[in-house]
Amino acid sequence: MDNRPVGISAPSPVDERSGLSESAWIVRKAAFRAIFETGQPWAAAHAGTGLPLDHASVRAAVDHLVNVGRVPTDADGRVTAAAGLSTDPTAHRIETAAGSRWTNCAYEALGILGALGVDGRVDTRSPSSGVPIHVRFEGGQPIGSDAVLFLADQSCCSRPNEDWCPNVNLFEDASSASTWAGEHGVAGRVVSLEEGTDLGAAEWRLLVDGLERRGRTHTRSSRDETEGAE
Repeated sequence: MDNRPVGISAPSPVDERSGLSESAWIVRKAAFRAIFETGQPWAAAHAGTGLPLDHASVRAAVDHLVNVGRVPTDADGRVTAAAGLSTDPTAHRIETAAGSRWTNCAYEALGILGALGVDGRVDTRSPSSGVPIHVRFEGGQPIGSDAVLFLADQSCCSRPNEDWCPNVNLFEDASSASTWAGEHGVAGRVVSLEEGTDLGAAEWRLLVDGLERRGRTHTRSSRDETEGAE
C-alpha cells in the first residue's frame, strides 16, 4: 500500500521499504532502533548476532545507504542518523520517556511519535518567524496546538535527507506556511498536525514495532513547555 501524501512523488525518508534491498532495510531499521534506544551513533562493527546478516553484508549495506543518501556516518564509520532519527542536534527535537532525540524534519518527528503511540512532545521553530513551536502528544496524537505542517513536494529530490527535509517544517498557521513556501519557491501543501501525524505514523510503524513500551509513561511536566527549541 502506498501511504505517501498526495503531491509527494518520490520516496519519503521511510516510505515502507523505499526500494531498498532486504539487507539495507534490516540495517537501517537496526540503526534507527539503536539510535532511539540509546541516543548514540550505531556501530555496524558491533552489531552483534542480533541481525540475520554477516559482518560483510552489514558493512556493504551501510556503504550503500551512505551512497544513496539514506544514512550519514561519522569519522569512525558509525551511523549517526537513520530513517529520520539523528544523534546530532537538529531544528526538530522529540521528547519521550526514552529521552530527547532529534529528527531531520518535522514530518519525521510527527510520524515517529504517532507510530510509537506514546505521550511526548515535539519542539521546533517556525522558519517564517523564528517563534518556538511546542506540540504535546498524548497516546501518539498531537493535542492543544494550532500549528500546521508544510509537506514539500519530493518530485525534485533524490536524496531526502539533504534535498527534502530542510523544506518540511511546522509553522504557527497555514498562512505563514503558504507565505514562506511562496517566498522560497517551494512546492508542496499545508496539512494539519493530525493529518501529518497519521501519514507519518503509517510509514514508521514498520520501524517502531516493539519500541512502544519505552514511552508508555508521561514525559516531563508542563513546566518544560517553554524549554527545548527556545
